[in-house]
Amino acid sequence: MSKEKKSSRSYRLKENKRKTSIISSIGLIFILGIMINYFNKNCIYNDKIAKNIYIENVDVSNMTKEEAIKVVDENISPRDINLLYEDKSYKISPNDIDLTYDTKNVIDKAYNYTKTDSYIENIKRYLSLRKDKKEFNINSNYNEAKLSEKIQNISKDINVDMINAKVYISNYGGISTSPSTIGKELDIANTKDVILNNIKNKNYSDINLKVNIKKPHVKTEDAKSVNTLLGEFTTKFSTSLTGRVQNIRVAGNKSSDVLLMPGEEYSYNEYTGVRNKANGYKDAPVIINGKLEDGLGGGVCQVSTTLYNAVLESGLKLISITNHSLLSTYVPIGRDAMVNDGGTDFRFKNQYNHPVYVKTVVGNGTLTCRIYGNDSDKKNIEIYVEAFKQNGLDASKTYRKYKDSNGNVIDTEYIHKSVYKKPNK
Repeated sequence: MSKEKKSSRSYRLKENKRKTSIISSIGLIFILGIMINYFNKNCIYNDKIAKNIYIENVDVSNMTKEEAIKVVDENISPRDINLLYEDKSYKISPNDIDLTYDTKNVIDKAYNYTKTDSYIENIKRYLSLRKDKKEFNINSNYNEAKLSEKIQNISKDINVDMINAKVYISNYGGISTSPSTIGKELDIANTKDVILNNIKNKNYSDINLKVNIKKPHVKTEDAKSVNTLLGEFTTKFSTSLTGRVQNIRVAGNKSSDVLLMPGEEYSYNEYTGVRNKANGYKDAPVIINGKLEDGLGGGVCQVSTTLYNAVLESGLKLISITNHSLLSTYVPIGRDAMVNDGGTDFRFKNQYNHPVYVKTVVGNGTLTCRIYGNDSDKKNIEIYVEAFKQNGLDASKTYRKYKDSNGNVIDTEYIHKSVYKKPNK
């Protein structure tokens, strides 16, 4: 075969291959175009949300916006909030607090997730959805002021003021009581936090309200346990000294009607207050530097002294007791209790397992202090004072003797030693 024929044949083969390649490329491009057009039409540029997209765990794949809104609203929509406490139930409706969800905005975001301005980005997102799902969350909107108002109204229905039981004792010894009430207070901050958390998490299960309980310091049974007189003492005073009478009445009233719970201490100065005119005290004779002089509050020591003797008779524990520098005219030696502003105080403690009640009655020239308590704490007590001289001064030791039902002494308690100066002239 000649060289010319071989060359011609080779050329024709190459030309055929080139034509075949071109036709194949055109066909491939055509097929690819059809595929891209199908992909664009059915996967990206259509009226449906892409596959594997969820809104609050609700699958909205291949749904139109309208279909997605319907499905999401059926599963996730604002509902009534039910609050429970004991046998009470409270409802907060979405309208009460203007509660709404931005469902439409979120569905728009889900719809446009594979429909951005970047074709490459759309393809990337579409391909990523074949492996991993895309989750969208719905945000809530509400009127916080209206929510707070609803919670406040609920608290008004639940809240109960704590009330301590009270003891009332008349000047003639009649005893009555009023009951205690357990206090209840809705934890408003906790209630609001739980509601908002449930709204955020689209959780509309019943909410058990947190209510703080306030137990009374004095219960009904405490007040009712005060049923008898444990001890009393009476002193006399002249009604002619008007300033002194006024001070006795003021101090008597301030120190009276006190319920002392087990373990509590009584401070005379704390109850009677600073001896000044603002508190109702007047000038009257008072012992200053060993002699009688006029001073604000003269006479308050007669009240502390009378109370001291009632405490002695009742068996209560003495904490702080100081005698006067001079012998008192209204009680025997060793039976007085001196007090002054910001210093010397008369204190005692209720060591019993039941409360005791301090009652002071100021009459016409008489002052009576009584200690009431439970009959199981009543003691048979005799107060004994041993008087003697110490370096030429009047002195004494005071004791409390406890007796059994037959009058036999079963215990003796040393209370206090008193030493008195001679009056300055």
